[in-house]
Amino acid sequence: MTIIAVFSLLVGLMMVGMPIAVAMGLSAAIIMLFMGGFDLLVMFPQRLYSATTSFPLLAIPFFILAGNLMNTGGMTHRIFNFAHLFVGRVRGGLAHVNVVGSMLFSGMSGSAVADAMGLGTVEIAAMKKAGYSARYAAAITCASSTIGPIIPPSIPLVIYGSLAEVSVGALFLGGILPGILMGVGMIVAIALRARRLDLPRSEGWPPLRDAVRIAVDAVPALLTPGIIMGGILTGVFTPTEASVVAAIYALLLGIFYYRELRVEDLGEILMVTGRQTAQVMFIIAAAGAFGWVLVQQQIPNLVIDAVLSLSQRPWMVLLLVNIVLFILGMFIEGIAIMIMVFPIFVPLMAKIGVDPVHFGIVMTLNLMIGLLTPPVGLCLYVVADISKVPMSELVVEMWPYLLALVAVLGFVTYVPEFTMFLPRLFGFA
Repeated sequence: MTIIAVFSLLVGLMMVGMPIAVAMGLSAAIIMLFMGGFDLLVMFPQRLYSATTSFPLLAIPFFILAGNLMNTGGMTHRIFNFAHLFVGRVRGGLAHVNVVGSMLFSGMSGSAVADAMGLGTVEIAAMKKAGYSARYAAAITCASSTIGPIIPPSIPLVIYGSLAEVSVGALFLGGILPGILMGVGMIVAIALRARRLDLPRSEGWPPLRDAVRIAVDAVPALLTPGIIMGGILTGVFTPTEASVVAAIYALLLGIFYYRELRVEDLGEILMVTGRQTAQVMFIIAAAGAFGWVLVQQQIPNLVIDAVLSLSQRPWMVLLLVNIVLFILGMFIEGIAIMIMVFPIFVPLMAKIGVDPVHFGIVMTLNLMIGLLTPPVGLCLYVVADISKVPMSELVVEMWPYLLALVAVLGFVTYVPEFTMFLPRLFGFA
């Protein structure tokens, strides 16, 4: 009965139009008051605060800042031009460029929304100019943006690492191969449909001098992932400190090398970064309080026992967990889901012998797919807004790439060696 009451209250508040973070925080406060009176309710502010004070979470504002600096400082269109050199000349070339560009940008921002808003604006404009339909360009952009939080750095992986007390460096390494596989899966889906859709083919190769200029111009931007991961793996700085390095590097590149970032732009960039950080941290705080209530009411233990009573086979439990995460992703923001279900699913994974690094990648990948599913898919709203394509058309156009991502999720879920190869190679697992 407690489980039903807790989640009925949360769902009821969401159904009356309350934002998910407010609904979770209010649900937690009401349950505390009902279960323990004011003596327990005094814990509510403490739970909100403690959920946001983990040291690794300091990386969030700096990775958000780095992404905003890159979008303003001229790095996004140079990444796009660089990707165009390699995959832009085949049929549907700009669609492939869209995916490869997102894979490259993933190594810098750590955010699907930053990818969709920054690089996505450049990609959609270029594809429309080349003869692609607006809805096709928007669908590819929306799907490819989900690679951002899988290939390191990654804001969701920082949050998961903080919750699970797992090395963020191990999680970053674990996300590299699955992120690349996501890109390959979408490229294959594009290639299979390119001729049937009669997608445009780009012009011939540029002169050697122009190609060299484009490549050289992109090199400083492309060094960002190497600086971040190289510093982490060599122990020069922690993942949290890496976020500061990324922000400073993007600032210096934008002002002194590319010279597209003006000092007067910094005020607006900092305001946007502050607003985005506050939104994320508010979700983390509210979800942290709600998660504490779940633990206090021993709901995780009840759910774990119920799941294991259905099956104790790891493959079946993983399937059930993936289905639950996928359904939740249709209605709730990904970070909120991660914090809310963490007390339930991570202990469950430990019981069936699933490595927490592997599960962190599986969970994050699943939640990124949720960004593409109506009615609450955040990337759907962002891309629909910048492309002016109705969301209904966007969803219809995107289904082949959504299927490709689900196939990748299945592979990553059931072949843990694929995810764990790099963490083990570098001694993290």
